[in-house]
Amino acid sequence: MKYLIEQLSDAERFLNELELSTKLKFAKVFRKVQEGNNTAEDFKKLQGTKNIFEFRVKDRGAWFRILAFMTHYDGDALATIVATHGFKKKTNKTPQSEIDKAEQIKRDF
Repeated sequence: MKYLIEQLSDAERFLNELELSTKLKFAKVFRKVQEGNNTAEDFKKLQGTKNIFEFRVKDRGAWFRILAFMTHYDGDALATIVATHGFKKKTNKTPQSEIDKAEQIKRDF
């Protein structure tokens, strides 16, 4: 399935602060997801959430995430993935506070 990707201001701000190599990796992942050629390494639903997904990138030994949710706009043939915000991952598990933030943004959207 193909998707549209919309970035909210927090996601854009996060991307703008990254090193160029990391930005390019996210651009590649976004393109793969838009074309429907992604893997679970690139983009996956977070278990135990209310349909929160994450874009995943590893660069220079660190993991970076951008959380997102999906929506359909009236008249659009494609689902839209709304990127909420991003963070550098410091542990194996995605912090609950980051998931809670994405779920709140989804409710308010």
